Amino acid sequence: MLLNTRIFATLLVACTMPFVTASKVLPQTAPSSTRLPSTGLRTTDQVLDQVCNFLKAQKSFTVEMDITYDNVLDSGEKVQYAAYQKVWVSKPNQLRSDYRGDQRNNSFYYDGKFLTWQNTYLDFYATKPAASTIDQVVKNVELKYGLTIPLSNLFVDDPCAKVTSDIQKSVFVGSNLVDRVPAYHILFIGEDRDWQMWVSRARQPLPLKIVITYKNLPSSPQYTAILSKWNFTPEIPAKTFTYEPSEEAIGIEFLPAENISDAVEK
Repeated sequence: MLLNTRIFATLLVACTMPFVTASKVLPQTAPSSTRLPSTGLRTTDQVLDQVCNFLKAQKSFTVEMDITYDNVLDSGEKVQYAAYQKVWVSKPNQLRSDYRGDQRNNSFYYDGKFLTWQNTYLDFYATKPAASTIDQVVKNVELKYGLTIPLSNLFVDDPCAKVTSDIQKSVFVGSNLVDRVPAYHILFIGEDRDWQMWVSRARQPLPLKIVITYKNLPSSPQYTAILSKWNFTPEIPAKTFTYEPSEEAIGIEFLPAENISDAVEK
């Protein structure tokens, strides 16, 4: 069944807080008690480079994320929501993201030929022919349909290719805990947003936690993701990336991004 309805815009809600890396940073040496250990690393940009280069070299992986984010009420108070996301990546042309949260439940499939967005709560789905790489698909779904796959910068071929221009400086905060595990804690300071990143001190330099603070918005809401269960030798069946609708599933059409706001208002 195919429904071409403008109401779909109200269902086409996705996270709009992607992982962002920084290239223009001012390294700051931490006090001697919190300096990076004897690994040859002494600046925040070196830690960031190691993370990005390691992820860039990985051809396939899976990762899970526990997410919390703030919503600011009209009265000014903040309330917090939660979500869980699992991602499967096989470069250059296969990606899947399952997102289950307080405010939405959706999945994204890309098998190299088609991309599918699914509302898993209502069992609505929309499918389109896709570009030939993850990088192009991630870019196109945002530009054409207003969809942002949460933390999608982690999944493209070069996770450092997309950088922000408003980073003013970076600070090495110290060796702090993520789920009771010590990690390098770095703060990136920008004009509109601040990013904190906790990086594994193990042989594989992995992001374990990311916090984005939208400091110029009322009440400075935050978006937090704790990343766990990284697997760089996964056995992923090919059907993982292909959407197969159930008999009850309802097919709908993607709305162009420029029409989404008009549809919501009407």
